Amino acid sequence: MKEKVLITGAGRGLGYELTKHFFNHEYEIFPVVRDPDHADKLQKEFPSCKPIIVDITEDSSMEKIQSTVTKYTNVIDIVINNAGIPGREYKFEKVSISEMNEAIQIHCFGVIRVVQAALPILKNAKNPRVINVSSRLGSLTKMASGEFKKRKFAYSYRVAKAAQNMLSICMSNELEEYGISVNSIHPGKIKTRTAASDADLEPHEAAENIFKWVEKLEKGESRIYAEPGVGKLPW
Repeated sequence: MKEKVLITGAGRGLGYELTKHFFNHEYEIFPVVRDPDHADKLQKEFPSCKPIIVDITEDSSMEKIQSTVTKYTNVIDIVINNAGIPGREYKFEKVSISEMNEAIQIHCFGVIRVVQAALPILKNAKNPRVINVSSRLGSLTKMASGEFKKRKFAYSYRVAKAAQNMLSICMSNELEEYGISVNSIHPGKIKTRTAASDADLEPHEAAENIFKWVEKLEKGESRIYAEPGVGKLPW
């Protein structure tokens, strides 16, 4: 058995494909899902995985994640914060505070809960890594350049991902004291139900790129914002 990895949003899409890739390479996997049906499916398909059924928008998820993982191990090597939602409104006058709150809860507060829950045992790893699945839309530099002007991307998603990127930088600055690297990635323009018009990547292709990138990360490589298989992005 190789390293131990915790993956949120593992029930479908990119999260499912990441779970599959790590399983096929003999990692011990703790997939985090909200839907019990997704947990059952993962358990049947990947028998050695240990699904954790929680809602990361709730504080109670922290104790459940920590108690489940520590029942099997005192080390987590990799945490991949993949869980997310796309957002809806792209017109400012229609943006609701409730939608903004929902996005921040998952993309930012959810990341905080998951990493805080895993932190005590991340510290025990030889090369502990936190990977936050962000987006090219979280880049302030790219957004300010006008690259995405009139592309109808949701306000809540763009703001939440920009905030998540700042969270990644802040976490990396502090957690490097413990040898924990924290990095953000844009997974690529993935073909999904809510994909951008220029989507050109299947979920399994994105997962393979991410898997290879994460495997090559050396201890101390932190504060990176990149698209695996392509290159670095401007914050």
